[in-house]
Amino acid sequence: MSGPFVLPETQAVLDLVIASGGPHLATLSAPEMRAVYRDMGAGFDLPAENGVRKVDLSHDGIGLRAYFPGAAEAGRVIVYFHGGGWVIGDLVTHDPVCSLIAALTGLRVVAVDYRLAPEYPYPAAHDDCLVASRFVASSPSVLEAPVTGIAVAGDSAGGNLAFYVAAALGAATVCAQLLIYPVGDCTAGDDGSYREFGEGFILDRQLMDRFITDYLPAVADRAALPVSPLLAPLDAGLPPAVVLTAGLDPLRDQGRTLAARLVETGTEVHFLEAAGLVHGIATMRGAFPSGDRIIRRATTLFGDLIQASN
Repeated sequence: MSGPFVLPETQAVLDLVIASGGPHLATLSAPEMRAVYRDMGAGFDLPAENGVRKVDLSHDGIGLRAYFPGAAEAGRVIVYFHGGGWVIGDLVTHDPVCSLIAALTGLRVVAVDYRLAPEYPYPAAHDDCLVASRFVASSPSVLEAPVTGIAVAGDSAGGNLAFYVAAALGAATVCAQLLIYPVGDCTAGDDGSYREFGEGFILDRQLMDRFITDYLPAVADRAALPVSPLLAPLDAGLPPAVVLTAGLDPLRDQGRTLAARLVETGTEVHFLEAAGLVHGIATMRGAFPSGDRIIRRATTLFGDLIQASN
């Protein structure tokens, strides 16, 4: 039997990771993990987009970074939630992709620096993201022009957070959602893509187990719908979505299932899969030219959904 389809650029990165040696990320302390993740971004990502102005601010103790692709104008604002298993990631690691989204859509973007586990376990990240989204939707003066509605976006754990906010606020407030290889089930069994790509493809089962344990130390919380929305039927009335999965990702099947469930509710869904690529392409676009192209494609579709909602 032949193995999975792996792009040459993916194999080159996987070979580099193997050659670098060092301890598994899941065996490090949370601060050490965060430092390694920042270093990976510095080595594998593209620089932030030129011409996008950034302003750091805060609300209710939550750090935020606003991106302005030009002079502020009344309109929709995209709220972005970074990935990293609710344990790693911050405004720095996702600065390039947030600036790209602002540049491609021509819209303001606000990135949320939510509290991280294990220092702040569930539901801290979900609570912070909901508070931050409501703040942005309230049209605060710090965003320099009226906010007529919000869209939400995120990658990995951030995709989970984006879906949670979209479901909590509904289509009356959230006009569109961009879900990049989202987490859909924190009780996932050892089958499908979770088994097939559970080792050797950067994000693996060991690292997912560490993230889940850190953010969800109470086992019963792992079945809570905010972190595991696939465990129950989805509500109707959700905003239209772009869902992007990666072909070599343990979370691939969760993203596919979430997209299918959204379709079943009558939600408009645009589904893309990055064949031959791994989890993490949103923050490693310098190492993955094909990943950069599909992130740009997904973002353009997302922008189209937002514009159609006006």
